[in-house]
Amino acid sequence: MALSEIKLLHSYLRLHHVFPEDLHIARPLIKMLQKTERITEARSLALSIARNMLANGKAGFALGFLAICKQLNHPNVDEIEALSDMARITDAGTAESESGSEKLFALIDQLSDSEALDFIAQANLIKVKPGEDIVTQGEASETFYLILYGNVDVRLILPDGDPTTLKTLNPGDFFGEFACVYKLKRSATVTASSPTMLLEFSGESISQLIESFPLAGDYLIRTVQTRMVHAATHTIPAFSALPEEDKLWTAEESVVNEYESGDLISVSDRSAPACQIILSGEAELKTADGQGLLLSTGDMFGSASPLIELPLDAEIKATEHALVCEMPEKIFHTFMNLYASFEHHVKLAGENREGASH
Repeated sequence: MALSEIKLLHSYLRLHHVFPEDLHIARPLIKMLQKTERITEARSLALSIARNMLANGKAGFALGFLAICKQLNHPNVDEIEALSDMARITDAGTAESESGSEKLFALIDQLSDSEALDFIAQANLIKVKPGEDIVTQGEASETFYLILYGNVDVRLILPDGDPTTLKTLNPGDFFGEFACVYKLKRSATVTASSPTMLLEFSGESISQLIESFPLAGDYLIRTVQTRMVHAATHTIPAFSALPEEDKLWTAEESVVNEYESGDLISVSDRSAPACQIILSGEAELKTADGQGLLLSTGDMFGSASPLIELPLDAEIKATEHALVCEMPEKIFHTFMNLYASFEHHVKLAGENREGASH
């Protein structure tokens, strides 16, 4: 394991501070505290969680942590018995979910306690000073980071050279997932804005997580796609002038498809019209008469509008690793109706493609 027992315990203490109601974190933490003979802390944590579970109507989980209190010989015997009686009375025997309104570490939510522990243990624990860059836009690396404490700013250098801050990330947030999932260069620079502690995971550990635990992998991939589309709306000219809320709307509603070199890129049809946008990579557009055109980042096509439709005999083939966003028709038409800048770029793209194909 990359983390020593002491560093793993320290990481779990920080994770519990960020996600105090996440039982996937609390149960292993209690065991680690017990193993390192920090019995008083283990007892206090077990009883605190039992009280919280009972207060939230999760009597079954409360009974489990009260049983742990007894195993640890917690001195508050009378309170533990009273809480156990109350939990047994209120427990209707129905199945309880660990999910709810509380803040959970969603990436490990579908893992067992031991599986989550094995994943966390693969990390490195690093500290970063304010103003220090953790990753830099354009660099090639495949590490993934989870913030234990502190804050970081995600900054993007726009095509005109001006910087913009996309967001500030806080404890419990993660970043660096683009490079791990899609093997891309860093899409933004991430800089610590305060003293920060991170868990750093290798690309290999993230790949294993995605392969071994599909639900956790699906959550991570969906997060990657949303952030990727959001970042693209700041650099693709058609979207750059749109309000931030509409950029976020695009990111949340769109999906991203991945293609390897030589793959045919499927084009949306009338049954599910969409606007497709190349986010990265290149593709070649060919028609039956042999005419060809190279498509690259920011180029649009699809069935959402005649302005971006391709000839019926057209074929698009990726010439390198490519990621293509599918933006729903409703969003495309909303932007066409509301924003003259968006409509201008769409029309210009269609005219340029039509001119290049003749």
